[in-house]
Amino acid sequence: MKKIFSILISILAVFSLVACMDDHDEVNQYDLKVFSTNVGEVNTTISEVKARYCASNTTADFVRGSSNWFTKVTDDLVFEGIVVANDVSGNLYQNVMLRSIEANGEDQCIILRVKNTCLYPYFPLGQKVRVNLNGLYVGVYSLTPEIGEPYYSSYGNLNLGPMLFELLKTNVQLIGKPNTAAPELVAKVLDEAWLKASANRNYKNTPMLAAVSGTIEEMSEAYRGVASQNLDADENDDVYGEYEPLVLLGGQYFKYFAPDELHDKGYGVDRTIVMSGGKKVTLRTSTENEIAFSLMPDDTRRYTGVFTYYGSDWQVQLRDLNDIYPKLNY
Repeated sequence: MKKIFSILISILAVFSLVACMDDHDEVNQYDLKVFSTNVGEVNTTISEVKARYCASNTTADFVRGSSNWFTKVTDDLVFEGIVVANDVSGNLYQNVMLRSIEANGEDQCIILRVKNTCLYPYFPLGQKVRVNLNGLYVGVYSLTPEIGEPYYSSYGNLNLGPMLFELLKTNVQLIGKPNTAAPELVAKVLDEAWLKASANRNYKNTPMLAAVSGTIEEMSEAYRGVASQNLDADENDDVYGEYEPLVLLGGQYFKYFAPDELHDKGYGVDRTIVMSGGKKVTLRTSTENEIAFSLMPDDTRRYTGVFTYYGSDWQVQLRDLNDIYPKLNY
């Protein structure tokens, strides 16, 4: 009886600790024994993994069109990467992006997908991660190189999705402590000429941590669809036009990044960043997170995030609100 009581007290202590944690408190991954302590020695790179499994679908185990395929890895292929993006804001759901800058100049990123609703305490920015791919699947989802496991979508399509959280215990190892000064955390700054070149839209350049500067096109249409009776709304009131909610601040109407009224089938909203020379980049934001509920600026800003090419052009997803510079002040 005493033993059972002791176990119950221990369980309650763990739950109390979790309940008292602030959103940004650090989780001690080693105490929780979430990760492996030894996945083997490094014998490959992100660049080599992508070249083998993501460059072409000709040898893939499963192919669903020209944008989706994957292969199960049956060898002990071990690589390292630095965490440069996680789900801290909720905008990158079940995604962690790893980046490695090799001595030979190779600079590559890949998405590690893990089935969990809160990954950032386990994968802080700057953390070096070692991954053994044996038993996992590698391929592309919408042309983006990823690591995970297959799953059936709500539409009945077999895609490459997140791996089970429990597999971190056998396939993923943390190396050292997070280094917030890691060179991998410095985003590439992309110019319009580079973005316009179709030759740059290849598996080597997606995903990547990058930045562009411009204005949000939809803010130039802030008054479109606003009913005339709403123009006398009080300061800070939400008002509704024909398509989406607007907020009146300082005599001007502002829009949210991703109001639920505009979400598509993927529960995201696309906005458009217009660069100084007219080049456009899609800014994609998931609904129901801190970025989605923030107001879009109407001036020129720098936007940093995870860049991928979707269809025939580029899109970016912000990691959190700190990816907007200068920072929002409302």
